[in-house]
Amino acid sequence: MNLRTRVLLTVLSTIVGGASLILYTTISQDILFKGLSFCSSSVQELVFGSSAFFFSAVVAGFIATLIVVKDNFLPLFFMSLYVLGKLFVFTTCGQWHGPLWFETGLNLSHLGGLWLGWYGAVKFPLAPMRQPDYNELK
Repeated sequence: MNLRTRVLLTVLSTIVGGASLILYTTISQDILFKGLSFCSSSVQELVFGSSAFFFSAVVAGFIATLIVVKDNFLPLFFMSLYVLGKLFVFTTCGQWHGPLWFETGLNLSHLGGLWLGWYGAVKFPLAPMRQPDYNELK
């Protein structure tokens, strides 16, 4: 696989993975659980909403990893930087809907879910593998 194809797949995977992360997070947090908040949600909604939040990140990490070959983790790195940047911006601007520890835990579960999705896609038996280049075999 040449460099141009690798870069194109990395960019495509980052865009699709980031869009699916935002989409699935919005569906799980705002649509299914109607604005999940520590202060206004019940304990049952918090448990199921946090689980849905985590599994949305697992699915996004899995999708992003299946687009690129197994040995390329750059899209997950960029999506992790996005989650950390969002955490930093929301912390400095005070845009939380609950206590800081709860929102930080949700974002850390996002990070863990992304990398768990990456691990699942790498171990997935039908995942694409990087084919060695003929020049590398010499």
